[in-house]
Amino acid sequence: MKNNTNKPIFILGAIFVGIGLGLVAIAFVVMTNSSRFISETLLVEGVITNIETERYRSSNGTRTRHIVSVDYIVDGVKYENTVNHYRYTMRIGDGIPLYYIPDQPWRIKADPGNENLAGIFFIGFGGIFFIAGLGFLNSIRKKIMLQKYLKQHGKTIYAEVIAVERDTSVSVNGTHPYSFIKCAAKNTVTDEITATYNSWSIKNDYLLPYVGKQVKVYLHPADSKKYYVDLDDLLKN
Repeated sequence: MKNNTNKPIFILGAIFVGIGLGLVAIAFVVMTNSSRFISETLLVEGVITNIETERYRSSNGTRTRHIVSVDYIVDGVKYENTVNHYRYTMRIGDGIPLYYIPDQPWRIKADPGNENLAGIFFIGFGGIFFIAGLGFLNSIRKKIMLQKYLKQHGKTIYAEVIAVERDTSVSVNGTHPYSFIKCAAKNTVTDEITATYNSWSIKNDYLLPYVGKQVKVYLHPADSKKYYVDLDDLLKN
């Protein structure tokens, strides 16, 4: 892979794939726990006794949350608790279905099915990251496969390095650390430029001395738009 733009793309792709898999794993855990809780609990009708509104600061500014207090009776024993479930239609005195663990009736949830919705969100969001990461990795795979094919089956020519240009499409911390070599194939008689080729971008700040030197270029046998500028021999000198 060497020190070219494949490396940051590979790292970015791997990070995206990792984030995607991580979010899907979180979704699996959340949904599994929710399903297990529902299967192990019983349903009781509770009563909303208070709705408290709190404001708190977060990174997104001031936000509001509601704490819903409930009363419910299990086996003749009255319990007082709070739930993290709130809807704007809730009113004090309204009934509310509660799920509780039979041998731990103080452990309740108002709507454990909401956790499945959160799980679906994580799966969807994780899927986006995963697919994007695979896209990055697949682009590198295609470039490497094309490089291998051109080295084996392409037509080899030599071109002259005529310029070194900064790759502004890749930015790291506000800078553009990658450059590419622009080379030209010339008519051996008239010295006129017949075609120009750009190398892959590499992280090298000392490319200017290579201007005027010859570099190997592999041309696709059937598609003139596909080629590979081989910098290995040039950078060894």
